[in-house]
Amino acid sequence: MKKAIKVIFTGGTIGSAARDGKVDLDGNANRRLLEMYRAERGEDVTFDCDEPVSMLSENVHEEQLHAIYAAVKAVDPKVYDGVIVTHGTDSLCINAHYFSLTLCNLGLPIVLVSSLYPLEDRRQNGLKNFIAAVDFVEKGGARGVFVAFANGNSPAEIHLAGRLMFCDQITGWYRSVLGESLATVEGGEVIYRESPSLPTREELALGGKFAVAPDICRDVMLITARSLLNFSLYDFDRRAPRAVVLEPYHSDTVCTAGRNLNFKKFAEYCRERGVEVVIASVDSRANVYASAVGLPQSVICAFDECTESALTKVMCALGAGLSAGAYLNDDIFFEKLRRD
Repeated sequence: MKKAIKVIFTGGTIGSAARDGKVDLDGNANRRLLEMYRAERGEDVTFDCDEPVSMLSENVHEEQLHAIYAAVKAVDPKVYDGVIVTHGTDSLCINAHYFSLTLCNLGLPIVLVSSLYPLEDRRQNGLKNFIAAVDFVEKGGARGVFVAFANGNSPAEIHLAGRLMFCDQITGWYRSVLGESLATVEGGEVIYRESPSLPTREELALGGKFAVAPDICRDVMLITARSLLNFSLYDFDRRAPRAVVLEPYHSDTVCTAGRNLNFKKFAEYCRERGVEVVIASVDSRANVYASAVGLPQSVICAFDECTESALTKVMCALGAGLSAGAYLNDDIFFEKLRRD
């Protein structure tokens, strides 16, 4: 019996075409993708399609995000074997984390696919990603939220959506935290990676135990530690964010010396204005550097998950009317790195 897959088109480069040196949405791109798949694979799968939004993903707002969420949420697990969501590459990372948190318990594999170039461009990876997503739905034996993405000429990889990192600059390539994707797809076969830090296939077959509410808060600021970062330039007296997420250096450090560059002083400044501060991520096994000793008690540490995951959890927690750290101790869909 043929598999039935719900395909939810949302635009993005995979739903666009290049005309006169400009890439923009194209009404024929969705049909073109399915035709390219059938030319490669035949009629082995039944696709039922929906298009709740059509956008370039850099333009996503809460309305579009919630529309995609609602379209996936409405899919009946008794009717379909899986869901494929086409998506742009620019906002793929955070949106994938959002869907991982909010849709992981649907009871189906949900796979996001995208393309670095329009489908008529020979450099495109959209078809390879789409084929990999279909293969994963058919043969992966997993439930939850995933991303299929091929970097360059490499085979497509399947990523846990809750471990996807921001893409590389210039190339647009995507990787998982620790460099460990969940699986690769080659020759129609799903090849799982063996690693103690990854969930087992038995765990993946169960999907997520619970999901968070879909509301999300935009008033969260992400700051990345860098040399000579001047915290005194942030002025929250006119308008303050609800929370600040600080991505520290790789050794879980940030400048805590001097005055204007001193994170401790900035954290105290935030506390006085009711702004929650989260450091993400922190390795629970790492030695603590002297510069990180004595951080204010108001600072929340997000342990053993990538910055992207912690940032999205904070946005969802605040959207639900909770404190910024409400979800940071939870492992909602295998976003927490196993540190045995």
